[in-house]
Amino acid sequence: MSIVIFNSVQSLNFSSINAVKALELLGTFLYLFCTSTILGVAVGLLSAYLIKTFYFGRHSTDREVALMMLMAYFSYMIAELLELSGILTIFFCGIVMSHYTWHNVTGNSRTTTKHSFATMSFISETFIFLYVGMDALDIDNWKASKASIGTSIAVSSTFLALVLIGRAAFVFPIANISNYFVTRESAKIEFRSQFIIWWAGLMRGAVTIALSCNQASTCCNFILFLKSLL
Repeated sequence: MSIVIFNSVQSLNFSSINAVKALELLGTFLYLFCTSTILGVAVGLLSAYLIKTFYFGRHSTDREVALMMLMAYFSYMIAELLELSGILTIFFCGIVMSHYTWHNVTGNSRTTTKHSFATMSFISETFIFLYVGMDALDIDNWKASKASIGTSIAVSSTFLALVLIGRAAFVFPIANISNYFVTRESAKIEFRSQFIIWWAGLMRGAVTIALSCNQASTCCNFILFLKSLL
């Protein structure tokens, strides 16, 4: 959602903000969200149809696995060419492929794709957080900033506090609402689990970092694509 909103804001001119600009932002957001979702679902269904019809597993498991990966990447590339949200497209494409395409492949292909994507996700996630950590400790970036150390710490602390409050405002009420409608005690979310959900979400800021420096570094586009594999 943050990526779609970011792309929506980037496409508008905010020299004069009014109600029309707000409606344009809403319209751009809905357009990017709906078109990216439809494109991802369409490519996912197309991959399921192709694999079920041609049944590549009879000839080669490698081709079957390769086709699944290429179709997922194909959805991302088409979305980027159409100036849509590639991450959102590949996200919904992956959901459709996991429900339909994955069940149309052979047993060997299922095992291969399961472990392959799990490995790629782990490597991508590790790379992302290594990049974020190294960028945060880059001395040249700190020297380029005109703000003092006290100002930087104050701004960072303020944003961290806002994130903590925002996460708490979503996690705890929604979890308690869910517990209210759940009858089984074992299915309810305990306060300990709610706390873990609240705190764990603070560590998932790689997409935000990548969007922030998207205009300054081409490497961030690659990071955003790797993040979609998760």
